[in-house]
Amino acid sequence: MTANESPSKARSSDRYRVHCRASRNNTMVQVTEPKGRTLAWFSGGSLKFKGVNRASYEAGYQCAVGAIRTIRELVRERGEVQLELYFRGFGQGRDAMKTALLAAEGEGIRHMITLIQDRTPIKIGGTRAPKARRL
Repeated sequence: MTANESPSKARSSDRYRVHCRASRNNTMVQVTEPKGRTLAWFSGGSLKFKGVNRASYEAGYQCAVGAIRTIRELVRERGEVQLELYFRGFGQGRDAMKTALLAAEGEGIRHMITLIQDRTPIKIGGTRAPKARRL
């Protein structure tokens, strides 16, 4: 923020990030500040889903709801903010995050999203994949 900018203008230009990593085994959602500091994170395991249930749709949905709750608290403290949403992976949590934002839970923050980006690394050839996880 420079001397000429008002505090509210500087805050409105800040872009908070929501990272959603959805693997076959777990879903992790992280809310970060514009400079990268983590505000909150949620995963299937941290929400008391254990074993195979961490990879379930419900675990991903609960992670998304937790992130939305954190963003609402952030809006209450700092006013309107801009959000960038980043997806990584093809797990069930990816669809759960999208559904939560389009459902009633995401009603208040949907208009703040300025960017949705897919950051899933696509393997073309490359090295041998790790051994499959046995459950």
